[in-house]
Amino acid sequence: MLPIPPLPLSIYAKALKPLLTSPFDSAADPCVDQIANNSSKVTPGTLFAAIKGAKADGHGFLRDAVQKGAVALVVSADYDGPLPSGLPVLRITDSYFAWAIVCETFFRQPADSFNVHTVTGTNGKTSTAYFMRHYLDTVKPGTKTALVSTVCCDLGAGPEPSEHTTPDALTLQRMFTEMLYHDVTDAVMESSSHGLHQHRSGTLKFASAAFTNLTGDHLDYHGTMENYYQAKKILFRELLADGAPAVINIDDPAGARLVSELKKERSAVRILPISFTGRSDAFCSLRKLRLAPAFSDLEFTLDGHDAALRLPLPGAFNAANCLTALCMAYGTGLPFNALLEASAGMPHVPGRLQAVPLASGATGFVDYAHTDDALERVLSSLREVLTPGGRLIAVFGCGGDRDRSKRPRMGAAAARLADLAVLTSDNPRSEEPMDIIREIEAGIPPGTHYLVEPDRAKAIELAVQEAHTGDILLVAGKGHETWQETREGKQPFSDTEILGRFRNKILP
Repeated sequence: MLPIPPLPLSIYAKALKPLLTSPFDSAADPCVDQIANNSSKVTPGTLFAAIKGAKADGHGFLRDAVQKGAVALVVSADYDGPLPSGLPVLRITDSYFAWAIVCETFFRQPADSFNVHTVTGTNGKTSTAYFMRHYLDTVKPGTKTALVSTVCCDLGAGPEPSEHTTPDALTLQRMFTEMLYHDVTDAVMESSSHGLHQHRSGTLKFASAAFTNLTGDHLDYHGTMENYYQAKKILFRELLADGAPAVINIDDPAGARLVSELKKERSAVRILPISFTGRSDAFCSLRKLRLAPAFSDLEFTLDGHDAALRLPLPGAFNAANCLTALCMAYGTGLPFNALLEASAGMPHVPGRLQAVPLASGATGFVDYAHTDDALERVLSSLREVLTPGGRLIAVFGCGGDRDRSKRPRMGAAAARLADLAVLTSDNPRSEEPMDIIREIEAGIPPGTHYLVEPDRAKAIELAVQEAHTGDILLVAGKGHETWQETREGKQPFSDTEILGRFRNKILP
């Protein structure tokens, strides 16, 4: 990627004008060579943005930034502490949004040069994003796509590991610049509630968007479900281009509410309600679904078209995510029949209901389900394809230093839908694994038979010992991840690799 030429501070002030609490004084207009919101990254010529984050307040590092050569500062309007004299200061009303605007200004708004499509919701974001990319690649002539997802990122030169669902503002703009360098025409990305709340995409207007669902998660950050919902709503209220399709699942109560509110508040958005329960008032409605271990048959109505397709992926949630992506693609103008044909070649998403045959005759699956709703969905789908007499076994845990409220709900879901649950660790981070497991146990009804093994590799082996011909074994929570995060940091670990050891090995 080519070096980024410097810009005068007045250009940043102009971009930040909607957030400024006082006019920019052009008497001091230094040249900005770099930008930073971490004082350790400041070099001479840097514009330093102070952000009051969840763990640290950047305003406490203003002096350090100036000593290292910052030429201007961006500070919150409500900051009443001391400010270094002699430097221009931009006071703004929203630190996170201001930082995102600074980042996109530094990189010259790279995403304005191509279409960006996005998916938000608690569950289904990754699969829907993958499926949308497949439709664009297959159906839209002359397309070169990019992907920013939980599983991986592809900026136009091949897949790379991903760190976050939605990268921080600086990383995201750097990614967009890389996409521009590789002549990308369309990008598909996931939008997390954190990313939306922090306005990480800046002033970007998305070409299409989808809302999958809203269930309990991330309350450690948002505090309440209402705050969580409002963070998701930002995408459709503020970040979607006029006339762009908004594909919204109205079976979900939050989705139905979102449609109702958008009709009153944002008439410029083209709302495409979708239903998986046969609702006649939906733009797209799934009428019939037949599931098998390796595929799903869908019959549905979309924009007045009666249609059917065979998806080479199992599970009701795969069917739902496929229809969501299909509506996004159709909403952007891609032809209906070509989308149906493209569905037959839909790729498998790594770590999403990924099948691993076992030597015992059981079938193993690895899935990323790490919320109670996601676990319930995947267990329900697997139970529907379970052979008569077969058992459904689930290995799962719950992440440490994250939303604790979902732990007993996950225990309750597994107790209700699995014949045997094996409770174990899932990225315990700084917490004691057994403390997390005890909170999961709180949701399991008395008298329910389950097993506990905090060592995840041993838990998988224990479940394999329990699984016989006709059984289905689900290892849930980590999916595509290739590490386990403990107090000692990230250690190499892959559910797929551990379970794959038993493809040709029968345990006594």
